[in-house]
Amino acid sequence: MLEAYRSWTATVPAELTSSVGMVPVPDAPGVPEPLRGRHLVHVRIAHLGGEAEGEELVASLRAVAPRLRDELGELPYSATPTIYNDPSDPHAYVGDNTFVRGLDAAAVRSLVALAGPGAPVPCVVDLRHLGGALRSGGTGGAVGHRDAEFLVRVLSGLDEEVDAPTARGAHAQVLAALGPATLGRSLNFVYGTVADARTGYDPGDHDRLARLKAVHDPANVFRFNQNIAPATSA
Repeated sequence: MLEAYRSWTATVPAELTSSVGMVPVPDAPGVPEPLRGRHLVHVRIAHLGGEAEGEELVASLRAVAPRLRDELGELPYSATPTIYNDPSDPHAYVGDNTFVRGLDAAAVRSLVALAGPGAPVPCVVDLRHLGGALRSGGTGGAVGHRDAEFLVRVLSGLDEEVDAPTARGAHAQVLAALGPATLGRSLNFVYGTVADARTGYDPGDHDRLARLKAVHDPANVFRFNQNIAPATSA
């Protein structure tokens, strides 16, 4: 399914954005019976266009494998949170991510081997296809890694069986498997604080922002974030 998704993203127009998640679902009360205790692939679609065109675009994905549930259909904008249908109850998580220039079949196999069914540390792996305005941000802005094709996220819930150091070690292995295609992080999808915010920016942009910080916030008052420290004068 992941390989079919990777290939399919190269064929869709900019009006369609999507992601796919590889999700270990707990065997717990409240989880729908068809999904409980299984390792699932969850495909999410958002299409800015007519329903008939959208159905045609996703037909090849629907044909890849049996679907346990299929809730694809027209939605009002106010219902967009239901696309991911994340749990609403609070829970402790850690996670990390990386932008990649692209994914090949070997990288997909590595993701499944390291974080798929049977992995020692349960991980949710999320592949987000980037396109349209996400890849054509123009010039002069500070949002980094606009040439990425995918954002790869990995996260784990923390409980009595998995602590933060164990989860972070597993996440580092997953992201390292993507090799030289990696570009840097999305600071919007970091659980916790990164050691170096430079990973969120293209070369030169972080230095430019540090110089601006030295002018407008030399005391680093605004620091409880993915912090850019003020540049120091020579």
